[in-house]
Amino acid sequence: MSAITPSRSQPEFRVTLACFGLIALVGIVAGWGQGNLPQRGPRPAVAPTNSTTPDLALYQAVISDVRHGRDYYDAAHERIPQFGFPISSPLNWRLPTYAWLLSLLPNKCWIQGVLLLLGIAGLWLTYAAERVTLDVFPAACTTLVMFGVFRWVLDGDAYLAQEVWAGVLIMISVAALRLGENSWKWRTLAASAGITALLFRELALPYCLVAGGLALWQRRYWEAAVWGKGIVGFSLLLVWHVLKVRAELAEDDITGGGAGLAQWIRCGGIDFVLLTARMNSLLFHCPAALIWLYLLLALVGLANRTDFASRVCCLSALLYMLAFAVVGRPENFYWGLLYAPLLPAGIAVAPQVLSAHRSVAAEETHSPSAQPIA
Repeated sequence: MSAITPSRSQPEFRVTLACFGLIALVGIVAGWGQGNLPQRGPRPAVAPTNSTTPDLALYQAVISDVRHGRDYYDAAHERIPQFGFPISSPLNWRLPTYAWLLSLLPNKCWIQGVLLLLGIAGLWLTYAAERVTLDVFPAACTTLVMFGVFRWVLDGDAYLAQEVWAGVLIMISVAALRLGENSWKWRTLAASAGITALLFRELALPYCLVAGGLALWQRRYWEAAVWGKGIVGFSLLLVWHVLKVRAELAEDDITGGGAGLAQWIRCGGIDFVLLTARMNSLLFHCPAALIWLYLLLALVGLANRTDFASRVCCLSALLYMLAFAVVGRPENFYWGLLYAPLLPAGIAVAPQVLSAHRSVAAEETHSPSAQPIA
């Protein structure tokens, strides 16, 4: 049960190994002392009364307001500056989806319960999907590494963060993609979970674009149409959202802050990429060198798997890392939860990939055709 494509010659293996070693070395040197967790800034003027961080307390307050019948945009207009966050740009306002959906649940226990069930389902589907092509041990390893994503479900008030919901939904989507090679039902679940993640957090867009684009490239037209309709629906919601925010704000609020997308263009390079990779909680306190090796091995593993889901994960992860090398402030490192579910399937098979490359190259070296002619 192998979905890995090894290299076919000893020279190719040596070149691959040399390139891998060079990239690993350059990354370790360039990332030395990088990717450190940022220090917390000053508390907002109106701080929450408990240990909840200001952003999570903001989401909690807005959800409560909407649950009690208040309009989302009225509540957000009041609450965002109250908790010390800028309000001058529509990009500083989260999509209303989280407040609309989570306010339908009676209390925080229900919200935590639903998220917990989704996370458990994601882990179970991950293991089931890996067992289609892998043996028990690598499938279990993938699930174990994926637990680093699931663990945020259990982390205090993190259930209020849209990134946690989006990360869990992408976990489900990736597993369903892997199970859906020959099943339209699983593909439908994959697209539905991915689009729902996008509605929770617009940063899920790269994953959805890659999944839909690859489906179209492989002439899976029905599947591509599902992704396309979801992305169009999200785009319409985003346009409506921006118009609603601008209607809420006075003219001086919009122009006075002078901060749009430019406030996130920091060109943090490998520093911010390593920082976002910490959002697999198993890596949260690891040295930067180990995180870099994790990223590299995960991409090598994904690139050598032949299934559709692995191609989606590999291209999406690369797209996220390239984007985060340019966009994002240090305190935004939690954005890494959007691509954290894409990597475990690669890291679990990386040793098998390297072993397969070496074995095939060694077999060719010792084959009769490889021996010199006397």
